Amino acid sequence: MKKRKYVYLTVLCMIVMFLCMSSSSMVNAEEYPEGVELIRFHLHKSLNREVGAPAGVPGYFTYYYAGKEYHYGFRFDKNGEGLESKVFGTAYVWAPYTIIHYDALKGKIPEDEVEKGRAKDSTAYLGNVVLKNTRGDGAKLQNKGDSKQVSGRYGTDYTIYGNSLALSEGVMPEPVREGYRFAGWYIETKNGEVRADETKKLAEKGKFKELEKLLNTEVDESTKILSNLQRKDKPAAEITLYAKWKKEA
Repeated sequence: MKKRKYVYLTVLCMIVMFLCMSSSSMVNAEEYPEGVELIRFHLHKSLNREVGAPAGVPGYFTYYYAGKEYHYGFRFDKNGEGLESKVFGTAYVWAPYTIIHYDALKGKIPEDEVEKGRAKDSTAYLGNVVLKNTRGDGAKLQNKGDSKQVSGRYGTDYTIYGNSLALSEGVMPEPVREGYRFAGWYIETKNGEVRADETKKLAEKGKFKELEKLLNTEVDESTKILSNLQRKDKPAAEITLYAKWKKEA
């Protein structure tokens, strides 16, 4: 009996592996929300920190739109199968996106020396700008930029709707400020809900001390971008993160 059970489990595992290896890179996008812009994200098994190794095959994520849950399952291509034929384990997924704004307050986001306009060592761009899908097919996103926010104080990026930067392979910028050490990107929350109105007003008025007292929740690359951090069904279409600083001794 035990031998028969072992044989059964072995055969079942082989069938599952065969299906994963033989399916296309987009296995199961059940359906898409109507009337929303979708962009193509390129994901890589070798570097993705949420659905890549060791999470393995197949990849899977969910997002909510207008109160409905959407499931996305996929596998990573083998070498030579996909658009990036020289890259190991790629996948191409379509999803709506969330825009992420960075405000370094009294600090500055350094510019990449090689690619002007890109924040150093990150996937964000300097300023509040209209973005291109740099982690996909290069298409222009439909976000609105702000011509008043053009200095190195500001940055802009995007991720899969309501999901983390780690999932879309985004990297946060690290601002600098003379005499201070960067302590992370923060928002204000109360009972999990992101309180954006007051922080925005204080930032616009330059009341940084009052603003920093309100910033009580850190957001890193693994944080889901939600309007309520306790509710995965409450994605944020747009969010602003603020830098916190610690004075150097």
